[in-house]
Amino acid sequence: MTRRTDSGILENFQQPFPMSFKVIGVGNGVTDIIEKVKSFGYDCVGCLVAKSTDDCIPMDDDKMAIIVARDNEELANAIAKTYHDAGVLTIGLVNGADISCYDSIAIDSENIPEVIRILLAPLATMGYICYDFNDLCTTLHNRRFFKTLVADGKSIEDGVINMQRKMENVTVDKIEFISALLYFNREKLSAITMDDMAPFNNMMSGLPESIDVIWGVNFDNTLSDDIIRLSFIMSGREL
Repeated sequence: MTRRTDSGILENFQQPFPMSFKVIGVGNGVTDIIEKVKSFGYDCVGCLVAKSTDDCIPMDDDKMAIIVARDNEELANAIAKTYHDAGVLTIGLVNGADISCYDSIAIDSENIPEVIRILLAPLATMGYICYDFNDLCTTLHNRRFFKTLVADGKSIEDGVINMQRKMENVTVDKIEFISALLYFNREKLSAITMDDMAPFNNMMSGLPESIDVIWGVNFDNTLSDDIIRLSFIMSGREL
């Protein structure tokens, strides 16, 4: 099992990102989703609703395209294929997705804006223990399927307990990769100590050895002062 050991403290520096992450809505019922993603305020993310493949042509600096559709999957798949063929990490939140057009497609994605936020948040916010696009790419590139989970708690221990309860409904032996992200409000919560991290480390150590784990700790100053948030991005070829 791969464990995350490197750390980067970005207290006084945040690298500016190009708009290299795209969220592309296709078909009916996606405008509200795109507007919700825009409201996250991530500077590195470009959002649009596409009417044809001509509306979104891959650019040299594109790194990831998230395709969202509730219908018109033929157009969604065609747009996804242009990005996938261009070597862009292509993620599908699409009913009737053609897996050959995507690196990974979401399962159990009823709250689409929340799934998108889970994918983008660690890339668009500062990290205490860094998690970057290469980590997300390792988790999702050519993995076929992915699933996300979020658990909140008043401490890391509470968050871990709540996540373990949610994991009871997951077929763990089908998981190949997990990206595990802890979030806290650094303006309202004192620094996390190694002792605080013990329940999280124990949970990671208790996962099957067949699962590769990448983890990080990020800041989310929208959280209330008594909340720790734990997000999982899990992938595999047969979830």
